[in-house]
Amino acid sequence: MKAVKASYSAIVTALNNIYEQTHAPEALGISKALCRPSTLVAIYLLDYVLPQVAKLSRALQTERIDLTAITPLVDATLNTLDDAMLPAANWVLELMDAKNEIEEVTDITLTTESIATFQGQVAEPFIRMLKANISSRFISQDIVSSFGIFDPKKVPAADSSDFHTYGEDLIDVLLAHYGAELPAKTAGGDEYTKEALISRETREEWKTFRSYLSKKPKGNLHLQLKELTTSDMLSEIFPNISTLANICLSIPVSTASVERSFSKMKLIKTRIRNRIGQSQLSYLMKIAMETPETLSSTQLNDIITVWNKKPRRISV
Repeated sequence: MKAVKASYSAIVTALNNIYEQTHAPEALGISKALCRPSTLVAIYLLDYVLPQVAKLSRALQTERIDLTAITPLVDATLNTLDDAMLPAANWVLELMDAKNEIEEVTDITLTTESIATFQGQVAEPFIRMLKANISSRFISQDIVSSFGIFDPKKVPAADSSDFHTYGEDLIDVLLAHYGAELPAKTAGGDEYTKEALISRETREEWKTFRSYLSKKPKGNLHLQLKELTTSDMLSEIFPNISTLANICLSIPVSTASVERSFSKMKLIKTRIRNRIGQSQLSYLMKIAMETPETLSSTQLNDIITVWNKKPRRISV
């Protein structure tokens, strides 16, 4: 869209020249479509809006997303979209700056009044619909943000005044949403209802788990959740907290790494390397997905040591 906006006059001129020389109906049709006021407004509007939405999308697809940042991110994006409906929005000012160049190659007359009309007819309905779509996708953002209490970096120091109440209000938010009663059956087949999460036990578990978190090295949220769901000891001690961790790992905003793995696999197992075995592919996928972005000198030395232990390797 940015390229179309930057080359708008050149594209229209080229299409008109093609039609004059060849009478190609396709060139005439595209030229007429581009020279419509609604199309012109849409080009400038989308060039402003799409990067804002793309930033939100990229932020939500990061492998180690901060769940507490989701609500501010969504609110900031919605506020930016509101700015697009202002009479002096950036895209409107850019359109006015290109006024003379556009009027030279089209029959469009750009005035403050005409742009305001186009803005009301094209921009505002589109922005309202886009905001409604984004809002509908994040109706539970407060619930998702509440999972941020499991992030070790967010836990206050054990000797601070905030420590003894940290996370209790957010545990209540999670219990209100996920602690509903579910139908169940006894061994004899009798039906009854049970809580998906036992509220009293969950609150007590959180108080102990909070102390456990405060004494751990300040790792990231994703690793902490994986530890809760894979450690038999933690699952035994904190069954309700482990259930919440499983729920958090299954919500869409935290499964971007799964989608990313398919892209990584396409880069590793290409058409030329299609005979690569499953075992080798698994090793390469683990390296591509799990290797930290940066390695310490100690880690690098350990890798070199292991590499040199392999037979028929040239010493590094």
